[in-house]
Amino acid sequence: MKILLVTYWFVPHIGGVNTYLNVLKQGLEKLGHQVDILAHHPDMNKIYRLSDQPTIEKNPILFPVHDIMMDYFDQELPELEPWARFREIERYVFEMASALIGLDQYDLIHTHDVISTRAISRVKPVQAAHVATIHGLLNEEFFLTKEIADTGSSSWQYSFIEEHMGASSADITIFSSEWLRREYTNRFFVSSNHLAVIPYGLDTASIVAQANGNPRENRMNGKMVIICPARLVSYKGQSYLIEALGKLLHERDDFICQFAGDGPAMEELVPMADQFRLTKHVQFLGNQQDMIHLYKQADIFVLPTLIENHSLAVMEAQIVGLPVITTRVGGNAELIIPDHTGLLVEPRNPEELYEAIVKLMNDPSLRVRLAEMGKQWARKYWHPQIMIDRTAEAYETARQMNKSRYGKNKKRREIH
Repeated sequence: MKILLVTYWFVPHIGGVNTYLNVLKQGLEKLGHQVDILAHHPDMNKIYRLSDQPTIEKNPILFPVHDIMMDYFDQELPELEPWARFREIERYVFEMASALIGLDQYDLIHTHDVISTRAISRVKPVQAAHVATIHGLLNEEFFLTKEIADTGSSSWQYSFIEEHMGASSADITIFSSEWLRREYTNRFFVSSNHLAVIPYGLDTASIVAQANGNPRENRMNGKMVIICPARLVSYKGQSYLIEALGKLLHERDDFICQFAGDGPAMEELVPMADQFRLTKHVQFLGNQQDMIHLYKQADIFVLPTLIENHSLAVMEAQIVGLPVITTRVGGNAELIIPDHTGLLVEPRNPEELYEAIVKLMNDPSLRVRLAEMGKQWARKYWHPQIMIDRTAEAYETARQMNKSRYGKNKKRREIH
């Protein structure tokens, strides 16, 4: 079968969707399928297919589409805010560029966000089955980043429709957590028909090999290392971790916290660390290519996020064998059995986060137990073949659904 994986976001990049696409592509190719990836180029000015590099420049499409759509908005939807207008125009450009690159050769198209899902559903060939995986809840992120101010705005209404249509436009829509499936059915009124929950998988063998090939370095200063890997954005909650570390500093100073990631919140977090006198105890490492090496040098993993679907960082830390602390949000409760494979704390609660860190720092046997149980759990349940096999089953179901519908439509056209 010839399969096209599609995402609106740029590829390659450092992040969960990129990792997921690579694991999925490799697994499907081992099953004998031919797999291409279609995405934005990292400069976001082009849309391209990674395998053979055919590229569509966006500007020749964007300029006329922008003028036409802005005239339409001014006449028919004058209340629509610039943020929503931009997103709608971007979707039209993406679907037109995708069609120009060519979709007719594919038996199945698998999209990976609400934007590309809605776009591809409008231009894909009728004989191609369509599966979508939704990786997160953009609407909630927009509230946390203040891109959407309130539920009465036109931007909120647009985002609501975007989420609903993006999760309703494929033959089958996959979520990686039960939490995310519930959010879409309960908040965005997505029909429960043709929905599937398939947790992520990771290349566990490769991660274990990398971990085994990265021995812990001798640590002369005796300080414990806390690792926090995430984009530096407000909804990842790093500010609450810095508050917790400030409290920890009143009790002890034998720790270093490494923030691995980059983003706009850097401007807030650096002076905040200075304010809590943590300059010697906090390191901002920027984006890192070799997270497994950092995990092997760390003692505790912390992800204080305010929203999360199915954290690949938590999964990686468990596979390596790090004791995990993360927040009781989204799908995290499906990754962590409290006091068994990790610790869960309330979001936005630096006091509880501080207590969890102190608990692990003061109890070496607990760190070892959580790390070992998390490792056993992860290496069993996050094996990539589980995800690949279940995704292949979803593909076959989608193909049968599309074949039945396509056959009926074809017969109807022949009768007329």
